[in-house]
Amino acid sequence: MYQFTKKSEYLFFKILNYDSLLNLTSNNLFRDYLNQSSYSLLRNTNGNLLVKNINYNLTNLYITYIRSNIWEIKYISNSGFLFINKNLNLKRKYLLYKKIFIYNKKGNIIPGVLIPNKRKNLRNLRNLKIKIDIGTQDFKEVYSLGINLGDKVGLQEDFSIFNKKYLLSNEITNKIGLFILWEILNYNFKTNLNFLLIKYNITKLYLMNYLVKLSFLINNTLKILEVFITKILGREVISFCQRNNINIKILTKNKLTYYILNVKIKYFQSPIEMILKSEIEKIINLIIFVVRLNIKKKC
Repeated sequence: MYQFTKKSEYLFFKILNYDSLLNLTSNNLFRDYLNQSSYSLLRNTNGNLLVKNINYNLTNLYITYIRSNIWEIKYISNSGFLFINKNLNLKRKYLLYKKIFIYNKKGNIIPGVLIPNKRKNLRNLRNLKIKIDIGTQDFKEVYSLGINLGDKVGLQEDFSIFNKKYLLSNEITNKIGLFILWEILNYNFKTNLNFLLIKYNITKLYLMNYLVKLSFLINNTLKILEVFITKILGREVISFCQRNNINIKILTKNKLTYYILNVKIKYFQSPIEMILKSEIEKIINLIIFVVRLNIKKKC
């Protein structure tokens, strides 16, 4: 059975600091794997990793990687403040006075802090709800740091372990799928596994070939992983969940069966999210079980 280890904690921390969305050529833990898997993985402009050239004879495990909370600088004021777009994926009230990094086009990283924008009467700033203070006095000083419109802004990552069992950081909901992928790839199956990172999209091929869809949701909202299995394997999954005290919902719609496993995260969609290590262990062990069923079936 899979268990969270010190090595897992380090990998989790590394993934939370994963900067390949901004610079895929940077020297990081994931570049080589992505290059080796270029025949099936495609990185698009918004940071999602999508699948290409799908071979439906592969193991039917699909992991979705949700992009990071990365924003762009939309406006630079005469007084040296920067403004980002209001379409934020996080709840705005949690963002104020959080530390951020600005990634300019030269590859430099400039620290800053998010502060409220109180000047609501200016037309140019009407839709820019959050501004950034980087300690500059005017726009010329901003440009002297190599900062321009369109530069990327991301929260400074933090990682803590509470009571030896809770993982606490920002970006957990965005990057947990990638962490699960890497942990399973590091697991010794004594066979080659084919994991595909895709956006969910129902196809006629799926409707014809699969009778059961196992979905892993965060707080009944965000989908982090889907496993497509046959009805026979579905019964094995239910038995496994019963033996291991895993709560799983079963729904039927249009002759298809849906299994739903919900993962609870505290402080959901805030810069600080908290999850039990045991919750991640349950997900990974269930996936390992399904992989082994697939391997056994093919042998």
